[in-house]
Amino acid sequence: MKGKFLEYYRRKLASLRPPSAMTEREFGFLLFRERIMVRHKAFRDFKVFTDSLLSLVPSDVYYSTAYYRQPDLDMDQKGWLGSDVVFDVDADHIDTPCKETHDMWACPKCKETRRGKKPTKCPKCGNEKIEEKAWLCDRCLIAAKEEVLKLVELLAEDFGIRSEQMHLFFSGHRGYHLHLVSDKLKTLDDVQRKEIVDYVIGLGLDPAEQGLYQGPQDLFLENGHSVVIGPQLTDPGWRGRLAKGVYRIITELDQKQLIELGFRRGAALQIINEREQIENEWSKKILWSSFQDKWGITDQIWRNVIEKALTMMALPAKIDTVVTTDIHRLIRMPETLNGKTGLKAAMVGLDRLEEFDPFSEPAVFEGTQTIRVMEAPQLRIRDQTFGPFSDEKVELPLSAAVLLVAKGVAMPES
Repeated sequence: MKGKFLEYYRRKLASLRPPSAMTEREFGFLLFRERIMVRHKAFRDFKVFTDSLLSLVPSDVYYSTAYYRQPDLDMDQKGWLGSDVVFDVDADHIDTPCKETHDMWACPKCKETRRGKKPTKCPKCGNEKIEEKAWLCDRCLIAAKEEVLKLVELLAEDFGIRSEQMHLFFSGHRGYHLHLVSDKLKTLDDVQRKEIVDYVIGLGLDPAEQGLYQGPQDLFLENGHSVVIGPQLTDPGWRGRLAKGVYRIITELDQKQLIELGFRRGAALQIINEREQIENEWSKKILWSSFQDKWGITDQIWRNVIEKALTMMALPAKIDTVVTTDIHRLIRMPETLNGKTGLKAAMVGLDRLEEFDPFSEPAVFEGTQTIRVMEAPQLRIRDQTFGPFSDEKVELPLSAAVLLVAKGVAMPES
């Protein structure tokens, strides 16, 4: 692995680019053999950095999102000047059905190994220290990409972040890193960044503050129900997002899902049968009071619908909130290799995100390699699919072989 990484860096050294204000950044290197992090490193120029890279040949390269007066000193002596705002969108935080088929866990005590989500303790021996082996597939990374698109749209529409201030990178593993580079954002402290995170994930949103509430007690419709006032699809910010969420519930959910929200069986069936009419009417204006009266929506159903709508339109637990709020965070350096996969942490232009293939451009190795694979699910590299494997010797394209070795499920054959 280390030899292949060295070959890549020698061949592609000219493609590496230093981060902005490089001399104010801390750098860190995770070493292959020792598996320790060498950090608090600073470089006066890019040549010194690349010399160190070729000398150490680390499995992973990081730099600080923060800017410091003296980045090579201990943390309390560095002199914090500011930090980029970074969002980490990772498939680890997204519940995709494919995880049940390709993720694995192992108990180091009794050697029990199974597919699916890691349990709190081993069902065979009761050991609570479980090793997780997360995999990556097209479905995982498509889900992560969809969350990035939602995040970019929200940041642009609600915060006024311009596209040139957003720098997006594939992590080389299971997600994407979105960097916001702005002098106005640079000096936000961790509490202020937490406010941004809470807004993005819709934490603590009050529907009344977003324009959804019942009218005064003395304001009634002819049938005796109080008037319900609510936002419209074209409203900005979370007001419009809440309206879109409710719209999606009524136009997309099946009968079982509607019943789970509290709708009566007959009302759920009526909603489904009248969807074309509802879509035509609601595309012009949502009549919230009519919506409540027609389908007998109780306070509890309202709460369920609103919670579901916010969940559908937010990014709940789909970003690593710690990464965004940490003003001293080390983040993977773009265009370097990810030691968990051998894939490149590639820069992705926002204008080509939808067409970006994380199993093609980031696969940087050429040639083939014979390896012994113990146990591994199916994987794709470029336009070829391989596996699943179970205790077999195979010759694979080098990028596929490196990925399997890096994931700890294969060994090179001499």
